[in-house]
Amino acid sequence: MPKKNSTPLIEYDESARETLAACLAYLKEEVAYVQGKRKKPPDASRIVRARFPASSILEAEFVPEARGLPLPAIAAVIEDPSAEAGKSRSKRYFDPWYFVVMLLLEIAGGRFRFDWSKQKYLYVAYAGPGGRQGNFYLRRIVANTPALADTREQKDGGHYDYRRATLRWVYKDVVRAMGQNTRRTARVRESAILFAVTLFKRQLVAHGKRATRASKMPGLDITLGAYEELLRYALDLADAVHERVLLEGRGDAHP
Repeated sequence: MPKKNSTPLIEYDESARETLAACLAYLKEEVAYVQGKRKKPPDASRIVRARFPASSILEAEFVPEARGLPLPAIAAVIEDPSAEAGKSRSKRYFDPWYFVVMLLLEIAGGRFRFDWSKQKYLYVAYAGPGGRQGNFYLRRIVANTPALADTREQKDGGHYDYRRATLRWVYKDVVRAMGQNTRRTARVRESAILFAVTLFKRQLVAHGKRATRASKMPGLDITLGAYEELLRYALDLADAVHERVLLEGRGDAHP
């Protein structure tokens, strides 16, 4: 167990409570859409401005389509301390239904960061509040890529686009058969969920609380157990919304 002062303490104010409420309202609209009670996907306007206190998402806006793909996106700028002084990285594009999951992953100090692959291109990873701890490839979380597969972009310039429709699995045996390097296995979505839960536990300890499933985060009306369930629920819903949007061939999936 880390020392109490080893985790940056986050004070959850009214803005944080409003952000959680916005995320939950968005998820409720996702349910209505998946069940056919709502004709269009949820209204993304409530989540583009929502942030938890330690968020690494600097700005975001909804766009009805992006990069030649007639699907909606959240165009977001992610903080990168390594970028040239006074400049930020280009916008990256996310499905709104996975962007809300990104917000929830940041509740307890998780953040999104840029890192360099061995192929020398930038990718977005999910990590802890400092350094590279965690460093889960965001594409693997979105695509729910299995341990024995890699996640590949389906079009040129795809390193800017994290929408699930632009991603595909390539099994590692196939990658090796093409003469390309790959790890024997890779981490899966569930590992990222458990990492976020670990950050929640550490934040509870930083607040002087016991890290039990029934422990509620001071300032937020959510327990450790509920948070873990919420992450899985939000990801399952995002998968379902993605499938319905593709099934309907929607080019009007916007508020």
